[in-house]
Amino acid sequence: MGSRREETAQTPTECDAATLVRSILRTDVHAVVRFPTGLAHYVYDVVLDGGLQVVARLAKADQGESFTSAVYWHQRLRSRGVPLPRLLAFADRPPDGSFPFMLLERLPGRDLLNEYPALSSIERRSLARRIVEIQRAVGKMPPGPGFGYAASYDDPSLHGTWEDVLLTALRTARERIKAVGAVATDHVDRVEERVAAYRPLLATVKPLAFLDDTTTKNVLVHQVRLSGIVDVDVVCFGDPLLTPALTQMALLKAGYDTDYVAYWTDELKLDDQRRALLALYTAIFGVIFLSELGVRFNRDAPTVVDPAEVNRLVAILNEFLAQT
Repeated sequence: MGSRREETAQTPTECDAATLVRSILRTDVHAVVRFPTGLAHYVYDVVLDGGLQVVARLAKADQGESFTSAVYWHQRLRSRGVPLPRLLAFADRPPDGSFPFMLLERLPGRDLLNEYPALSSIERRSLARRIVEIQRAVGKMPPGPGFGYAASYDDPSLHGTWEDVLLTALRTARERIKAVGAVATDHVDRVEERVAAYRPLLATVKPLAFLDDTTTKNVLVHQVRLSGIVDVDVVCFGDPLLTPALTQMALLKAGYDTDYVAYWTDELKLDDQRRALLALYTAIFGVIFLSELGVRFNRDAPTVVDPAEVNRLVAILNEFLAQT
């Protein structure tokens, strides 16, 4: 019991979000609700007296650097026309010892995943075209000095090759799978073998800048149109096809069709090699999704591993491996 109380004291809560907003905006808070998505930060929808809403993103004390990264990219991306919310306040190391935070305007709308079933084919195609436009604008930024998820252009953690980025993700997935013990690591082996087979093609990938997490979440849809993009903490350098691959896997996991990804890739005019890479990246995310089953992340408790869900994700993984 004592360790649980200590952990709670070190974890942001709705009360911390309300206190932050009151101190920054000098106004009363009517309600605070935590957003259900997000595996790292604690993000709250804060309603002020009068109905105005803001978003408070809080992190544990040792995670403030992720907000430093987010602010670093915020100005650069907004200047490229990326529709990010206005940044109202920020501190990665608050002098009073409180939690690191970002305070942002609340854009209207909900994550794409919540709106997806109600969108028509025309609306999905229009949204996909808009996301492609944004990714192309990001891709016109200077290329990275290396590959991977960058906190800045000077990030020393970048990899020497794009293949290294993919293999690092698979190694992390293997470690999670071993820790939980509910999924066989053979699935990681099979995907690693396919990555090795694609080494010559992966070696041609350039370190282009792209947004890796504009998927079924972080893409806000309001009245069937893109409202904006949220929670951009890093920019990835490498193959922008990684994002539609993650989107594809997320839609399938949710039990939805992948028409939106088809419209997205239609805009990209992929050849056979690029379509095979899209399948490979989707298979990689299949393994990553399997590895997240039963992991706690920032939830109160780990999710219960459902064998039927494991079998369904393995079937999706097998489908895309067969396309590589």
